[in-house]
Amino acid sequence: MSPESTPDNVVSLASVRARGKGVPPPEREPRTVILQVSNVQADQEVHRHIGIKDSLHLVDLHEALDISFSLDPGNPSEGGPWWFTRGGQRVDPAVEINHHLRYSGDEITYHWGLWELRLRTLESYPRDRGTPEVLCVGGSGSFADGEFDLAAVNAALTGTEKIRSVLASTHAEIRELIRRSSIFDFVPLLQALDLRRASPLPEEVVAVCRALPLEDEQVSRDAFWVVVLALSCMSDEHLAAEVLEATMASLGWVDDDGSALSGRQIRGLCAASLMELAKIGAYGEDALAPVDRLDIYRELLGS
Repeated sequence: MSPESTPDNVVSLASVRARGKGVPPPEREPRTVILQVSNVQADQEVHRHIGIKDSLHLVDLHEALDISFSLDPGNPSEGGPWWFTRGGQRVDPAVEINHHLRYSGDEITYHWGLWELRLRTLESYPRDRGTPEVLCVGGSGSFADGEFDLAAVNAALTGTEKIRSVLASTHAEIRELIRRSSIFDFVPLLQALDLRRASPLPEEVVAVCRALPLEDEQVSRDAFWVVVLALSCMSDEHLAAEVLEATMASLGWVDDDGSALSGRQIRGLCAASLMELAKIGAYGEDALAPVDRLDIYRELLGS
């Protein structure tokens, strides 16, 4: 999926011609916009990465932020209200998200009492039929007592009624990996990938996918599937490394000294399979565009 990066001052000639003929321009298809949301203070940093349907409104984003950051809607700090600003000016919460957070680098600020959360657009993608309207794809730190619980956040954002049906459409080794690790954070991701959709891939690419992983040892097979799940998140390298290390540790795979395996070690465990992924454009420096890579990840992860 290629990020939407067209500047605001580019005009569609087709739309101009259509208006000249009295034909309304085609409606813009909603996209999933990936937002980096941060609160940085001297004594702590709290971050979230959120994917949300950009045709929802800022008031919907407000609700998603409150859930993602465990902000009590009935008790804003010092009793203050919430609002959004852009460039220091308040913005209408009734407008669609894409009005302010559409292109990479767009920024606004969410104010909740005395807290300020800085929102920045990382990229956006076309939406799939099964994509949840909002999903927290990662984060660190917490305003509340205790650690950030991604699974609990996404359970609140998306509900848990579809877990069984989502897992039913996934590869057997993925289902077993989730059961063994007790990490259900991947379920919303698998739901968003819409694993039941028809594959547009050439037969030769499908054949490669179905032959993977090449490794026989359990630790190496687990490493491969964890890497594929991390790649499917379309996150930055830092977050991907956290996903790799935390998931492998949850599966019981650690280094000889008991420390967590590094991302490099994990990828090394399944190097042969990753070389095959690179050959079909799903991994490495010469990887295909995101939308094409996602088709390959769907084929790998589906049942």
